[in-house]
Amino acid sequence: MIKQKSFTQEEQQALQHRLAMYQQLATVYPLEYKYLQKQAEVLILLGKDNAAEVLLLQLQHMLRTQGLTQKANEVQHIRQHLNQEKLSHQLYSTPFLHLASSSFLDKIFRSHRRLELEEGDYLVRYGEHETQMYILVKGELAVWSRDANQQKYFEHMMHAGEVIGELAFLDNTPRTADVIACSKATVLTIPSKAALRLFMENPKIEQALRQSATTRKIQMDLKKNAAFAKLPLDLQLLLAKQGHYIHFKPLERIYQQQQNIETIDLICHGSLRLLGEMPDGSSIIINSLKQGDLIGCSAAFPHMEHTYMTDIVSMENTTLIRFPAHCFLQMMAAHPLLHQAVLQHAELEQSSVLQTLAHTNITKST
Repeated sequence: MIKQKSFTQEEQQALQHRLAMYQQLATVYPLEYKYLQKQAEVLILLGKDNAAEVLLLQLQHMLRTQGLTQKANEVQHIRQHLNQEKLSHQLYSTPFLHLASSSFLDKIFRSHRRLELEEGDYLVRYGEHETQMYILVKGELAVWSRDANQQKYFEHMMHAGEVIGELAFLDNTPRTADVIACSKATVLTIPSKAALRLFMENPKIEQALRQSATTRKIQMDLKKNAAFAKLPLDLQLLLAKQGHYIHFKPLERIYQQQQNIETIDLICHGSLRLLGEMPDGSSIIINSLKQGDLIGCSAAFPHMEHTYMTDIVSMENTTLIRFPAHCFLQMMAAHPLLHQAVLQHAELEQSSVLQTLAHTNITKST
């Protein structure tokens, strides 16, 4: 089998000239299989495996037609080896598997199960409870999520080398999206038991996978905020890498009046209430916040108060994405769209509280 290696620019040019010569000879002598074979060898040397595989398939068919079964089987063996090399490269270049040992990858490779998908085929269905992971080897997959009203919307595209289904595996939860093939695609299945052995062998792999999965999940939740959904994907990714999830039980106090604002939080699940304190010590509901709303945007602007003016309490099981306020300050300077979105939330945040408290004081005094 011809191995790939690094070539100088002059050597690459020489190989290109040789390839052109074999292509011309194959046109003049269409029944001479050796010229197809020579083309495939040069293509493999140049690292053009996909083009080489097409030629090898054509060569295999030609040899069988001519009754040269043994040579056809040899070509088939070369094709299989070439596919193995490509698949092995995919495994090593996958974001979390590059930390795995070569012996483990060899085991995964020998026991792998490949799925060939046609356009429109579902790889994953929303709501299903199955936890195996996949690696996309070839083709593209579309991810379709659900909004609060269970309406489907396009999330993003997945490309070769990406991992699918790690969130359901890590958290043992139902699938959170539909994953559909946009064209012919090939995926490699990683069974749950194999993944568990991998994590036991190297805990850093689980940490890397979990961090990657969390970042992607946060990026999906950012899209539930109308303003953030308009931000460029690269900015969404930068924000997602800065955030982390935090969970609260019903009626649990999240912030209290006069507490310093050090983070900006996005509600990705549940609802909150802002509670004001009356002169007699009783509480009054000032405002309600729901999924997609932001809290603490005032911290991003020097001319605004940097403390909470009310108590904030969770009304149900609530999940926030918490971002350090300083990361917003850094990004707002370079991205006017983010600056505008945060400023708008900050002004609403203060005006709503001030107007409600003013109205309440007037009502009490009369």
